[in-house]
Formats: sequence, C-alpha cells, structure tokens
Amino acid sequence: NFSQEQVPNDKHFKNLQRAANEAVLPNSSFPTGDISAERSRATFPPEEICTLLNGGRENLRRKAELLKIARQLPCGDKQQRPYLTREEEYVEALRGAFSIWEKVGRGEFTQDDGLILRNLFEMPSGLELHIGMWMPTLRAMATPEQQQRWLEPSTRFEIIGTYAQTELGHGSFLRGLETTATYDKQTRSFVIHSPTPTSTKWWPGGLGKTATHAVVMARLFLDGKDLGPHPFVVQLRSLENHLPLPGITVGDMGPKLGYNGVDNGFLRFDRVRVGRDCLLARFSSVTPAGEYIPPPKGNEKFSYATLVFIRTTLVRDAGLALSKAATIAVRYSAVRRQSAPEAGGQEFQVLDYGNQYANLLPLLATAYAFRFMGKSLLELYYKFEKDRESGDFSLLPELHQLSAGLKAVSTWDAASGIERCRYACGGNGFLQSSGLPRLLTYYLQNVTWDGENSVMALQTARHLVKSLKAVKEGKPVGGSTAYLGSFLTGDSPMTCEVEGAAGWSDPAALLAALEYRATLRIATAADLLEREEAAQGSKDAAWNCCAAELVAAARAHCEAVVVGNFFRTLQALSKGAELSSQSLRVLTKLAALQSIDIIRQDLGDFLIRGYMSSRQADAARLQWRELLKELRPEAVALVDSFGFDDYELHDSAIGRQDGDVYNALLERAAASPLNKSQEGPAYKSVLAKHISSSAPNLKSKL
Repeated sequence: NFSQEQVPNDKHFKNLQRAANEAVLPNSSFPTGDISAERSRATFPPEEICTLLNGGRENLRRKAELLKIARQLPCGDKQQRPYLTREEEYVEALRGAFSIWEKVGRGEFTQDDGLILRNLFEMPSGLELHIGMWMPTLRAMATPEQQQRWLEPSTRFEIIGTYAQTELGHGSFLRGLETTATYDKQTRSFVIHSPTPTSTKWWPGGLGKTATHAVVMARLFLDGKDLGPHPFVVQLRSLENHLPLPGITVGDMGPKLGYNGVDNGFLRFDRVRVGRDCLLARFSSVTPAGEYIPPPKGNEKFSYATLVFIRTTLVRDAGLALSKAATIAVRYSAVRRQSAPEAGGQEFQVLDYGNQYANLLPLLATAYAFRFMGKSLLELYYKFEKDRESGDFSLLPELHQLSAGLKAVSTWDAASGIERCRYACGGNGFLQSSGLPRLLTYYLQNVTWDGENSVMALQTARHLVKSLKAVKEGKPVGGSTAYLGSFLTGDSPMTCEVEGAAGWSDPAALLAALEYRATLRIATAADLLEREEAAQGSKDAAWNCCAAELVAAARAHCEAVVVGNFFRTLQALSKGAELSSQSLRVLTKLAALQSIDIIRQDLGDFLIRGYMSSRQADAARLQWRELLKELRPEAVALVDSFGFDDYELHDSAIGRQDGDVYNALLERAAASPLNKSQEGPAYKSVLAKHISSSAPNLKSKL
C-alpha cells in the first residue's frame, strides 16, 4: 500500500507543479487590485459625500481619534466577541460601558463624545436604559427634589436605573398595564403589586442583574378609582450587596437572538410599599390626604414628545445599519470572482452579475434615502422642541404621524435589507467573521422595540384617513399630506405624463407617481373602512377589519415622503458648495433608482386605475435597468462615501476597505479556539472511543 506523505519542496516538485501553476495562477483572484480598480472607475470624489454625511471634516477627525480609544477599551477587539459566552459578554459589555462613562466623568471628553464612543464600541450593555430612558425620564418627569435624590447619584453611577413599562401581557396598549400602585392613606404610601402572571414586567434592559432602581409604570388607584398608568421610582436591589429587596422578584429573561450583552429582565412585586414621594410628580401628584392633583393641560403632548424623539433616532439608525450591510456586501461582491466565460479566462466579479447589482444597488439607494430622511426628521424634531418652549405644539401631529410610520417602514426595510446583503455574500456571509450575522441580530430588535411596527403604521394611517376626510370637506391640509389635496382637487393629474424611458429619471414625475399611489391606497382604505363601519356598526371592528389596507396605505405614504425628501435634499445641496456637480449627478441617479424600484415592485397600483399605460410601465423597467448599469461603476465609491472604518463594520473579514478578504478569512479561521490543539477538544472525550486504529489507514510519513 502507498503511504500518504508530504513531498519535499524540491526541484522535482517544482517541475511537476509548473504546468498546474501556469494554468491556475494567472486567473487567481487579486482582491486588493480589484478593489483599487473599482475605486478608479468612480466618476465623483467620494470624500465630498463622506464629509457631508458625517457632518464635516472636524467630525471625521474626531471620530478617527475616538476609534483609537474604542479599540483599547475592555473587549475592544471585535474579532474576539463571537467567542464570548453569554455571561462573558454581559460582564465585558458592562466593563467597556463603565470605562467610557468614567472617562466622561473625569472630563477626558464630552458627553457627546461619550455617546459617539459608545456607538463605535458597539457592545450594548446593562447601562443602555440607564443612559437612554432612566435619566431622561427623571429629567422630564421628576421634581427638583426628586432629581436631587435620584438623578444626581445616577450621573455618578452610584445607583443604576432602568425603565419598566412593558409587561408579559401588554406592550403597546399602555392603558391595559396590570401592575398596580394603590395609595394607602393610613401610611401615606403606595403599595406596588403584580396581581397576575401577565402583570410581570418583561423586557426592560438592565433589569435582569444590573439595575438597582427602576421607573415603574403602574396604574394608580385612589379610593378604588383607576387613574391610569403613572411613573413610580422603586428600588429593586440593596446598595450594600445587590440582592433583591423584600417583595421583589427580579432576574434575567434568558438568551435572545442577539443583543446578549444586555440583561433584559423580568420583575414582579409582592405588596411592595414605597413612599408617597416615589410618584414622579413634576406634572401630577397625590397629596398626603389622598387628593389627586392632575397634570396641567397639554402635559400629555409634552410627555409624548419623548417617544417621538426616540422614533426619529430609529429612522436615522436604520440608515446607518443598512449602510454598513451594503458596504460589506458591495465590497465583497466587487472582489469575489466566480465562473469564467470561457475556459482559461478570468472569472467574473460577482458584482458584475446582473442579479447581484440589481439586488444590491437599490438597497444602497435605500440606505442613502434613510440617512437623509433621518437627518431631516431630526431637524423637524428640533424645530418642534424650540416651538414648544413657547407653548406651540402645532408640529406634533405631523411629527407623530411621520415618526411612527417611518419608524415602521425604515426598520422593516433595514432588517430585510441587511439579510438580503447577507444572502448576497453567499456562504461567507454566514460566518460571524463577515460581520453580517452580528449586524443583523443586533439590529432586529428595532422592528419590535418602541412599538410593534404594524401598530406604528396604523397610527400613521389614522392621521392619513383624517387628512383625506378634511380634504373632502374642503379644509386645507398641509405638511407631508398636502399632496392629497392636489390629487383630489385636480391640481395634480390622475394620469402619468412620462414619455420614454429617460422621462423616468425626472424627480417631479417620480414623486408624482408615488404620491398618486399613496393617494390611491389611502382612498381605497378609507372607502373600505366606511363600508365596513356601515356593515358592522362599529368603528373599532371596521378599523380592525381594514388593518391590512391601512398599513399598506401608511407604507405608500412613507415611501413617497422618503423619496420626496431625497430629491429635496439634493435640490438644496445643488444651491450650495458642499457637493460638486459630479457627486450630485450620481446621487440623483441613486434617488431615481430607489424611486423606480418602488414603482417596479408595485406596478399593479399604477395600472389598475389607468394612471400608467403598459408602455409607460415598460419604459420604467427599461430606465431601472439603465440606471443599474450606470451606477454599477460607482458602487464601491458610494459605499466608501459612508466613511466607515473597518472597526465600525464589526471588523468584517469580507468588507475590508483594502479588499484583502481571503487572507483575512484564513487568519480568522486559524484563530478559532477550536484550533488551539491539533486533535481538537473532542478527541479524547468522544472521538477516540469511536475511531478505530484497525481501520484502513494511510500511514503518514512525518
């Protein structure tokens, strides 16, 4: 029998291998060369767009400095994170978070820099709700005395808080919360109690093992009267030994699909008495005698503004997450080669395959659209904040409907878009070292966080139905729904006026088409709602019956808003000096591609009532293909324009800026802890019992 052996690297081997090398090496991949060639094909300077998206050169410079700090933090090496156990991830995430905020506390950098550093470090911890909900709630709803008691020590992390609203049985329906807070006049205190299994507080971040205190939303009962949910501060754990206090049952809820550095938890109260001053009383309070002092008029609007702000940030974050996924997928597709057109020829770059660029380029366009939409929505919120200081809440209805609907649409599309980017990377996209699995699993929570998306979309739909009714009654409608009046009064044509494929790159024509579609869906849903209400005799039953059509209407409205904002942003930029004509030309093509891609996927809406002819539909598809071809050479430069450091892409082995993906993949594979020994961790304990030395064996000559 011939023995298996390693042959010497001698003259005989080199002569033997020569013909094979001559056949293989000339056509082998050279990814760093491919990525450089891609960048040279761009027709615009990506640094212009990068500076714009990142808020200026000073912000880019500061980010570069903070990136160096992030890498030096505890567990700052993102390549090692996939190997952490759940317990290790929880501990290391907290260690990193405290390191950041201690630096802020020592004055090494500002609070804003701390937030940027937290985002760069990208390891969510048990402090997320302490920073994001506990302290903002105290600032907004606590009296000065209460702030001195709880907020001041919170800024020094002497106590750690969370926000406990969601329950096992209730999420979006706030009035249905079952945790109770009953006022006891004899002791001038409240008794917090969880009367049912479904009243268990469920999901708050940091609740499991980190928080010492919580803002607990509980239904206030005075003399048997239910006054609805109110915020109470309750201490959960001893400040001496961190053990739960009497009557408190609290713990971690277990591993999740992602976000496992955060100890999302459960919480139950068994007759827990707290002081009267534990009711956050900036707006409403209870006197010692048990008299309820209601909030001043307009307070409900003030409180709701906090939720609106969170939703605006989620739209911005959707753009960021999808930008990262698109960067990884486009770069990898540009250096990955597969299948030669003829024997001995060089294999195609995967990004040159029509299906690949038709999949990725619209996602790239959507990422840009969400980035610009998030910025515009935040600007609208800051304008509202300024207005409300003088008691002007007129922007709130518009901000509410936009933030709710856009939260739904942007998180839906970002989540599905990240997954499509992972698919586009083939098997290597399934590796943790690609960065895509972690990006996906840590993003997915946004689809259901701060309100399940269909509920959010229905809030927008309610505003749309009211706006349509107002238009029919001859009342003026402004803001993002102004187009309803234009179509219903005949100011906007009810038939498409585009001629030829090139006409489908006209921003006005594209926006008109999408606003027509939104009007059609809103009117269809409203008509159905009216018929169902007449048939069933109940507004609530009719609303529930028409929910699918109403959600579709909200999506169509939000997509029209996003496209309109994209084009308006570019129009405004064309009047300044931030972007060259080359950059504006490419971004305008990207906006047109996103618009036509939406139209292409829902052509039935445009054909069913005769808005568009079949010839115009064919022309739209033709222009879609033309834009894809024109944007293909710009793809790598467009993702470079986001300005992400490799560290921000979870140190992706396949999304590297230098394109050296294969060496990176080999290095990551070699670094797997399973490779610490040659025989592997299961040989002695499992495999040795089964592998037989008497089986046919190719003896190795060492």
